[in-house]
Amino acid sequence: MRRILPFLLAALPLCAQDAAIGLRANLLAPTGDLRNVTDTQLGLGGAVVVNIPLGDLASGFVLRPLVGGQFIPRGNNLGLASTKTTVTTLDVMLETLWYPSGDITRGAFLVGSVGLQHWRVNSTGASPSTFSVTRIGANAGVGYQITSNLSADLRGFWSPVSPALTASGVMLAATMTF
Repeated sequence: MRRILPFLLAALPLCAQDAAIGLRANLLAPTGDLRNVTDTQLGLGGAVVVNIPLGDLASGFVLRPLVGGQFIPRGNNLGLASTKTTVTTLDVMLETLWYPSGDITRGAFLVGSVGLQHWRVNSTGASPSTFSVTRIGANAGVGYQITSNLSADLRGFWSPVSPALTASGVMLAATMTF
């Protein structure tokens, strides 16, 4: 909680603007190295977000700082027999949403984000190991603003966790703002 508190305090002045706090839930499907480590296990994630419309500064743009995490449950490691691996992240990222129509309350948008991700990879069984590392992460995709408070998007994600593990995959997310 100590890590999240400064971000929440920093967001308080935004309440006087058109900012909106929200929650995001997502389902992720790993690809590449991450898929091999987790045996294609689907993962879940979530985040607390703050939507900050840029208004007159840049019509059709929304900044969205977030704090969240991902969890991929214990899956068989395809390279190591009898080894199961769990992957988790803690994310602090800044997303940018662009609505080509200029209307941020409805319609299609492009999304891109960059930030820090703290990865924890825990393997148990025949070859037990645990390592934690903080790396840059990025993702990009397309979405649709269904109502002024609900959006859904599909995006790809990427992070160079270690020389032997590049995390990549596809994420389906839904965000509700209040």
